[in-house]
Amino acid sequence: MTYSFGATKEEAQMPLPGDDIVGTPLLEITRAITINAPAERIWRWLIQIGQGRAGFYSDSPWWDAAVDFYYRVLSREQGRTRVRYQKRDTGIVPEWQDLRVGDAILDGPPGTACYIVRQSEPTRSLVLFTDTHLPYLLPARLRDRVSAELTDALILIRLTDSQTRVVRRVRMACRPLAFRLVAFPVVLIWGEITARNFLRGVKRRAETVPF
Repeated sequence: MTYSFGATKEEAQMPLPGDDIVGTPLLEITRAITINAPAERIWRWLIQIGQGRAGFYSDSPWWDAAVDFYYRVLSREQGRTRVRYQKRDTGIVPEWQDLRVGDAILDGPPGTACYIVRQSEPTRSLVLFTDTHLPYLLPARLRDRVSAELTDALILIRLTDSQTRVVRRVRMACRPLAFRLVAFPVVLIWGEITARNFLRGVKRRAETVPF
């Protein structure tokens, strides 16, 4: 199943970095947005995402509250002091600018959901991979019965020196069939809200926050 939001037909169909990681996806979603800022500026916002870093640029109190609740549920399950959704997303932080292949980007308490950087070409492409996010939607006793892989690729295409097209593609595969009935709606609905907020949040910051 393929789906696009804001992407042209050409963008939705063109091959992108990271497409080979989930070779036969059950779901592929391509989104795109034009940002009136150079790729170098946008890149600096992209590579500092993650829990305890810049977060995910939602700019939505409702979304942040839902994520915070999810983090607290997972930390309580682990028997640890509750972990809250923490972010510092109002500026560029120099110590967060050295993101490398193999680095983990947390999206939950340590040891739960996270992305792994699979490809990184500064100012051009950032490809993230996760096999933890979707299983953590289920109760702990069921997680070892399912598997899920998801890639999240962010591609920067220079239009002019001061304008950039950002294309974001998610490719997902999961098993078994019963698990797909849970995973598909989450990726299509929650993932859609998340992705739109994220792209708009990056756009707002890259275009308006002084460097």
